[in-house]
Amino acid sequence: MNGGTLFRMTDDSFHNKKLYGKITEPHERFEVSVSGIAETGLGIFEEYTDDPFNAVSFQYQTALTEPGTHLREYHQSLALENEKSPYEKVLKMMKQLPTVFRYCSGSTGIHETAEKALTLGQGVCQDYAHIMLSLLRMEHIPARYVVGMMLGDGASHAWVEALCKGYWYGFDVTNNKLVNDEYIRVSCGRDSGDCPVIKGKFYGEGTQQQSEAVTVEEIETKDGWK
Repeated sequence: MNGGTLFRMTDDSFHNKKLYGKITEPHERFEVSVSGIAETGLGIFEEYTDDPFNAVSFQYQTALTEPGTHLREYHQSLALENEKSPYEKVLKMMKQLPTVFRYCSGSTGIHETAEKALTLGQGVCQDYAHIMLSLLRMEHIPARYVVGMMLGDGASHAWVEALCKGYWYGFDVTNNKLVNDEYIRVSCGRDSGDCPVIKGKFYGEGTQQQSEAVTVEEIETKDGWK
């Protein structure tokens, strides 16, 4: 507790760290700053699981990934039945999506569905991830939405993890590449609704404006680069 600020840290249902609280005193500005050192190096997969129940929540469509006519037609056009394994199916999806979908900042909102985004033919990293999740779940491949950071300055980034050969492999569909040790994973869930970086509400007059900034850089330690 710090003055009129009350906060607590806990885990959510997806084992993400969650910091929540409230400010009981009148205020005009609320700012959160988080810093630290993250050690990476897990390579192209996040973790191994031999428990099928760990993936149950990620097998089903959500309101943001539920396919409509456009997504179902696009899914059929990929001819994924010709691929030998789930991993190869995911690689084909990631390679093909940029041919029909382009990045355009500000073209979609935070509540845009995968179906609507694909119909528009443009969107941001959130939309790439939602479209990929919809396709993966149509193939009965457990998949989850991931929020994290990359090297450089900017905002948070979104990608997907798909369960293949017992491992959660990361796929950055926006940049058409496998997730490697340049990425810092912060949280995961069924879709973006499970992984808000900042979420809150206020009571009173006035308007609310929210901004986010991220800086990630490498540092050299006695144990190597982090």
